[in-house]
Amino acid sequence: MTTDQSLTAPMISPEVQAVKILLVDDKPENLVSLESLLYKEEEGVTYLFAESGEEALKVALQEELALILLDVQMPGMNGYEVARYLRDISKTRDIPIIFVTAIDEQDTHVIEGFEAGAVDFLFKPLHPYITKAKVSAFVKFFLQRKDLEKANKLALEMNQELEERVKERTKELTRVNRDLDNFVYTASHDLRAPIHNIEGLMAALQDTLQEDTINREEVAPILEMINNSVDRFKATLQDLTEIAKVQYEAAGKNVVRFDELLTDVKVHIKDLIESAHATITADFSQAPEIFFSRKNLRSVLYNLVSNSIKYRSPERAPEILVTTTKVDSYTLLSVQDNGLGLKNEDKEKVFGMFQRVHLHVEGTGVGMAIVKRIVENCDGKIEFESELGQGTVFQVYLK
Repeated sequence: MTTDQSLTAPMISPEVQAVKILLVDDKPENLVSLESLLYKEEEGVTYLFAESGEEALKVALQEELALILLDVQMPGMNGYEVARYLRDISKTRDIPIIFVTAIDEQDTHVIEGFEAGAVDFLFKPLHPYITKAKVSAFVKFFLQRKDLEKANKLALEMNQELEERVKERTKELTRVNRDLDNFVYTASHDLRAPIHNIEGLMAALQDTLQEDTINREEVAPILEMINNSVDRFKATLQDLTEIAKVQYEAAGKNVVRFDELLTDVKVHIKDLIESAHATITADFSQAPEIFFSRKNLRSVLYNLVSNSIKYRSPERAPEILVTTTKVDSYTLLSVQDNGLGLKNEDKEKVFGMFQRVHLHVEGTGVGMAIVKRIVENCDGKIEFESELGQGTVFQVYLK
């Protein structure tokens, strides 16, 4: 006789906790009779059969059981021995066991049963109402325990999620504090430097203008240096403004064509392109457009392309390749150059706020930090590969 009678039991929906009860008796007719007595279609309980103590142990180890109804008098391993084995196994020790027996209700038998691990007794001939009531009570206990386990699991998951959020928030606050520290440093250093330059240059200009004979050739370089310092000062302030906008402003999105945007960028860096004899090649055939903030995407493309020219190798003219393609749910924007490349120890500085890798090039060290924030604020990501002396390729995954 099979140990699994689930084919005769009702189907249980995935939302309902499966309840399995093991019936153990060496006589098949007793198993069928007991199942018939207990069976209720609306309860959704599956009854499993075992005709020996050994078979009962095997089923108990394989299944999650709500209850075991165990006959006491069986050939070979009797019910008390089965119960003792179940209590010695960690997986089965908490399964409630009700002994079903035809032995007279004597104290010695009852005591032996409880010592073996029983929670209750049913004496033959079975009283239908009492038998059903006891089994129903244990089914309810099982379902309540499973609900508590689910609630505990959910609480643990929520607690873990909360811990992860706290960790992420802590990281964010750490990064913000670091950026703030860098900002203070910039305000006390980078912004003061051009102001001091302007003050010194103005003093030099005053001395020159006080002379009886003004040499315009001497004044012109001083004026140019003043203008350069002012431009640097304005650029730093503009970059700081852009950081605030990227962090807190919600930019509107629309359809943006990459070829049109690159043309716009090239117009604005025309002098840089010409002075460096740079060549910019583009292929947008795989992903010609994207639904994105035009302003933010222009900032990304502008920084990547202009940096590819600024950080060029003195040994060769800049060659920049700009492409787009589809990768899973992302539009991948790739900008590759043949410039200076990066040392391994400098790679972690690329996206740092106010950090500059190549100090011989004018800049505030803010551009790539802005790019990273734009991309990550839109659930994208940015990666790069760089080889010193060979060049760099930036890969921007946009959504």
